[in-house]
Amino acid sequence: MKNVFRLCLLFIGITVQISAQTSYFDVNESNAYKDQHKTTNILSIYTTPQNLTIVARKSKSTLIFESFDENAKGKKIKSIPLSKKESFVGEFYYDNQVRVFMVESPSKTKRILNCYTLNISTFTSTKATLLDTNVEKKSALFSGQNKRQTNFSISPNKKFIAITTDNVKKNSNSYDVHLFDAKTLSPVFTKAYYANEEKYYTSSDMVVDNNGVVFSIGKEYFKGRRERKKAKANYSYVLTKIDNDNIATGKIELTEDEYIKSMSLSFYKDNLRLIGYYSQDKVFGIKGVSQFSVDKNTLSVLNKKKAPLPNKVFEDLYGYRNAKSKKDSELTSFNLDYILEDEKGNTFLIAEEFYVVQVYVSNGMNGGYYVTTYHYDDILITKLDANGNLKWGRSIFKRATEPSYNAFLKNDKLYILLNSGKKLSDKSDGRLKVSKGWFESTSLYAFVYDIDGNLDYEKIQDNKGKTTYIPYLGSYNNGKFVMYNHSKGRKQIMMLKCKQ
Repeated sequence: MKNVFRLCLLFIGITVQISAQTSYFDVNESNAYKDQHKTTNILSIYTTPQNLTIVARKSKSTLIFESFDENAKGKKIKSIPLSKKESFVGEFYYDNQVRVFMVESPSKTKRILNCYTLNISTFTSTKATLLDTNVEKKSALFSGQNKRQTNFSISPNKKFIAITTDNVKKNSNSYDVHLFDAKTLSPVFTKAYYANEEKYYTSSDMVVDNNGVVFSIGKEYFKGRRERKKAKANYSYVLTKIDNDNIATGKIELTEDEYIKSMSLSFYKDNLRLIGYYSQDKVFGIKGVSQFSVDKNTLSVLNKKKAPLPNKVFEDLYGYRNAKSKKDSELTSFNLDYILEDEKGNTFLIAEEFYVVQVYVSNGMNGGYYVTTYHYDDILITKLDANGNLKWGRSIFKRATEPSYNAFLKNDKLYILLNSGKKLSDKSDGRLKVSKGWFESTSLYAFVYDIDGNLDYEKIQDNKGKTTYIPYLGSYNNGKFVMYNHSKGRKQIMMLKCKQ
């Protein structure tokens, strides 16, 4: 009888919803439920005016939509079969509908762009094919594809969708842009916007404005594909403007001692804003941040601002004793993960250090083997104001062997969510170390930066004895961050609703 009673308590413990509060969040956890899809990767979330949260996620062969109320209680779930060769490229919310765009690759040269739409009111779905094209063998449909989906863009007023694709031309760089009406998904125009048989070109970013005008930025190499030749950058940036009637181009020239790995595009007021990390002596190093303000009509550069990384970045990474000797050096091996913009025009760039280490382990007479370790270490944060001035920079001194963090903005605050060791380590040189020891349990933390870059952090929960959630695979929208737990069989979600 005692054993039965204990089993009942255990069952209650894993199925009853949990609500809690921290300084920054109201925390709600859903009931645990058996999940046949076994995926934790959230594509998007949206909260309706009725406080219903819609979560879209994808497994190998299924697109899943789930709805939860404001207390994380599950309401409805819908599963849509996919081809195993479909991959996610973009999404948006429009008129009480969630639209998810997937690229299907039925063969080595064929690519199909599909749109899956969920009607939230009826919780029914439809599928539409927007594009059916051929690419070169083993080519991606979207050039320069990364986690920001740089070649898939929604206009700010959500009236237009723009997509760029590579053409099948073996001996030339050739790219098309496709513009669609976001409501009807009908095509507006398709135009070839770049073609060159002599020069190598890589796309960097693309945006579409409220009038359906598309702007694309990319690297055009002078000769070959090397980043540097004779101690100078071997490329310039080409900015292209495409509308229904015309195509115009402009060049963003770099100085002799300037390298910019990639650039992002955004709109501010009536101009274009181009932002990227610059280096002075390393091809992919980070010395500071560059911003170009460009006239949308003429594509001419109105002004350019450059600023080196602030000393506080190096204090966070190396301690106040060593910061001065490091301030003239450049950071390396950082990948830009997030470019976030707030309502005031401030821009936040967030990058993570990534590198791979291989160690050969000898088995004596039996030979040996290589052990590969992936490092996801320090985080770099910089904030620029609407005029392109670098306001502040910070870093998180971090050590991890898997992707661990997510970032979002809310009410003049930048939030970084991550799992780390149960106790953060305060170093004598002023650093705060974020890492996990060999036998240490983990905890979920929120790092919060105010308008001036001052840091406050708090523990949301200790993971030992509780389910562990994965911020890296979560998603933020309209004051709410949602993430799934690590378990594949007994699924739960955690909702963090911002208080401030």
